Amino acid sequence: MEDLSRSDEGAIERLAAWLAALRAEDLPQRAIERAKLLLLDTLGCGFAALNDDGARAVLAMLGALGEKPQCTVLGHPRGMSAPSAVLANGTLIRILDLNDYVVGAHPQSGARGGHPSDNIPVALAATELAHSRGRDLLAAIVLAYEIYGRGKALMDADSVWDGVSISGVVAPAVAGWLMRLPQHKLAHGIALGAARAATPVAVREGGISAAKNIANALIAQNGMQATLLAALGVTGPLDLFEAERGLKAVFPRGPAGDILDAPLRDDGFIMRSAIKVFPCFAGGQSAVAAGIALHRFVGGNVDQLKAIRVALADLPIVRRWLADPGRIEPRSRQAADHSLHFLIAVALLDGTFGLRQFDNARWAEPKVRALMTRLEVTTDADLTRRAAEAYPCALHATGHDGRPYDIEVLHPPGFLPNSLDTQTVLDKFAGVTERHLAPDIRKRIVDAVMALDEAKSCDGLMRLLVTERTVI
Repeated sequence: MEDLSRSDEGAIERLAAWLAALRAEDLPQRAIERAKLLLLDTLGCGFAALNDDGARAVLAMLGALGEKPQCTVLGHPRGMSAPSAVLANGTLIRILDLNDYVVGAHPQSGARGGHPSDNIPVALAATELAHSRGRDLLAAIVLAYEIYGRGKALMDADSVWDGVSISGVVAPAVAGWLMRLPQHKLAHGIALGAARAATPVAVREGGISAAKNIANALIAQNGMQATLLAALGVTGPLDLFEAERGLKAVFPRGPAGDILDAPLRDDGFIMRSAIKVFPCFAGGQSAVAAGIALHRFVGGNVDQLKAIRVALADLPIVRRWLADPGRIEPRSRQAADHSLHFLIAVALLDGTFGLRQFDNARWAEPKVRALMTRLEVTTDADLTRRAAEAYPCALHATGHDGRPYDIEVLHPPGFLPNSLDTQTVLDKFAGVTERHLAPDIRKRIVDAVMALDEAKSCDGLMRLLVTERTVI
């Protein structure tokens, strides 16, 4: 099954060679420390979704397969095969739109957005298969973020292809690295995974469906499967980045090989992530914070406001959001957490924003809808100049008595340029897991994650992650 013929190395082979030469000890400690916080935040997002109907549907389907348990599934005492565990955990982690996000535009391509933590489930599953050390798991997370960022450098800013397409490269690269595949098998695993990964932006536009929540998880599942196939000698198309009918439409920038195997910098891509405080898309974090602040400013009496003008950064991506009918009038949970009109309206009405703000289809509630239609949403070049990377938001309201109420949020809670606040991560983890983890288990998970770089095994952490729910 193995094709031993070789030609000049393409981008995939160069990436495999780069990975094969790396060891966990080569990565900067600063990046390893960041990986701990992002892992903890990601696990919290997964536990928070245990009662979500969509997540339950995915897990029920996988559970019905009756597979031999290989790898841990968050909050469930019975494991699944490695590919299924990746799909299960990937769904849990992503489905509430609560996991971290990439800050700003990529300096090389201008491409924005993305959630590199979507591929942490791959690292968890491969760690269990390979019986890896804690530092290896953390290093794999750093590499997942780094390769994701390099993939962003290869995409156009206005691409019709979604950023999750990059995970077709990331997932098998990380899994193969952890499983210590020989370099040639690692390359074939990446090729097999990337060949099935191209995903259109349509998954998160218009009448947004559940596909938005599981798009990356499906790609990651395939990437895990591709790695297992490559380990047994199955080959893939190594020239995907160079072939005329390969992935040039998805990754038109380059040269791909030079970008994918560039030296690892101390300020790697993992340093460009911020955590979410609110369960909605990255572009709505400042908007929600502004809505809450205005609610407090008017003492909760929204009816006293005659006019409300919303100002957002003047960016092409923001203009696309504002022109998307599915976001202006959301008709699903998936569309609501991407609707600036809904997010601002419900935050302004309630003075808070969490998972409960989506209960009972609040996006269809007449009072919420009425306020949504009153919002005059515009873009502001000055906001772009001052804080475009954080999707800033300003609210300018006028009361019936003529009194002005002005709120400006340049950087949302959880956003610190080039940094993460440890206490913010810990507070979020405690809050989102309160209904699912007993306090002692929660503390033990935190302690285990924070000590991973010294752990000879990840078994202790994995045992904690199967803890059953304490509150229904």
